[in-house]
Amino acid sequence: MSADRMTIGEMLAATVPMARTLNLEFMETTPEKAAVALSDQSDFHDHVGGPRAGA
Repeated sequence: MSADRMTIGEMLAATVPMARTLNLEFMETTPEKAAVALSDQSDFHDHVGGPRAGA
């Protein structure tokens, strides 16, 4: 997909490595707001089974 047809979420995922690492899903992006989903992934759980503070 060419850059002029990419959504803001697609551009962020393509250029920001941590967005890809965390598998962020950009639900909505507008000039006023962004809604992002971070799914529960066992790779990001801490020693007691909860989400890591960094994730």
